[in-house]
Amino acid sequence: MHIRSLAASTLALLLAACGSASTTSGPGMMSVSLVDAPSPGYLEVNVDVQRVEIAGDSGWVTLGTPDRVVNLLALTGGVAETLVNGATLPAGHYGQMRLVLGSRNTVKLLDGSVHDLKVPSGQQSGVKMTVSFDVQPGTTSDVFVDFDAHRSIFVHVAGASGQYLLRPTVRAFDRMVTGSIAGTLRDATSGAGLPGVVVTAQTVGGAGPSIVRAVKTDAAGKYVLDLLPRDASYFAVSQPVILDSAGAPTLSYAPKASPAIAISATSPVGAWDASFSTATATGSVTGGVTPTAVSPEVDTVQARLALDAGGTSQTLIVRTVTATVDTTGETYAIPALPVSGASTVYGIVAERRSLDVSGTEIAVTSAPASATVPAGGSVSAGLSFP
Repeated sequence: MHIRSLAASTLALLLAACGSASTTSGPGMMSVSLVDAPSPGYLEVNVDVQRVEIAGDSGWVTLGTPDRVVNLLALTGGVAETLVNGATLPAGHYGQMRLVLGSRNTVKLLDGSVHDLKVPSGQQSGVKMTVSFDVQPGTTSDVFVDFDAHRSIFVHVAGASGQYLLRPTVRAFDRMVTGSIAGTLRDATSGAGLPGVVVTAQTVGGAGPSIVRAVKTDAAGKYVLDLLPRDASYFAVSQPVILDSAGAPTLSYAPKASPAIAISATSPVGAWDASFSTATATGSVTGGVTPTAVSPEVDTVQARLALDAGGTSQTLIVRTVTATVDTTGETYAIPALPVSGASTVYGIVAERRSLDVSGTEIAVTSAPASATVPAGGSVSAGLSFP
């Protein structure tokens, strides 16, 4: 196992940069590590990483050939898997990266069963990422690939057996041009830290909110939302849900959001602590998605809610689930959504990701639906793509 902590990697990068400051010509170097976002509903998500490649003006260059299976769910709490350690490459600008995957991809469900993960034909030549890296002579770039396993697995049920598709959602960041938000999430009544809950960093644009990074809190309720690109403002958001061993929600908390936190070169680190009250009531949203996704398309569904974000109201994503395709069509379910009073209105939006002819990911969103979720009940909200 080639595993390191993010803190250790940052120290190594700084030492490397200091040691090479006087070098002005020659090649550069690049290291590549893998991290993961939270993936509730699975015990393991194993991906077979064969090669790591990068493309510049002279075409594709192989950075390394790890040729090993990595359990993404082991990459939590600041742990990263090193795929490439100090590969030499020509100085210059690089605009694409890709991970070439093998056939040993599997998912282990909460019931202990193991299923193959099929990679769609459009990504068999490599999972591509658009990047913008400038490699300077005599320096080392430390690149982290965020592999979001939760948004990368899609279920197609055929008859009595399920087919699990691996449609990787990946982003790559040069660690030296990123920042972070850190803090602790607590239960408002007991003051105890909330372990194992999801917290996200979101940006808001003309198309609405978007999740840039997601992590889980540790046993003490602490979290670090790292790898946030600089020169942007982020909202830290959490709607804690406690799950049992089968993945069913047992306790749900009212959601909260931070004020906008600006991350820049001069202020690369932000902080947000929050205490959460248990929801007085919960409800659920279910529905269908049309037209039904076909491989290599995958759909995720978001529940959005207007939250107090530092004295201003901001619509943000409080939960995300993956839709499922079976013989009757495509459906989704979002359980244990907090409800205030008799009902709470959520905005429901689906995101469909697919591949263009070159294998690069493209994404579209559905028309939004409004769901008035009743306390202790369920409401249906259908979603459709143009």
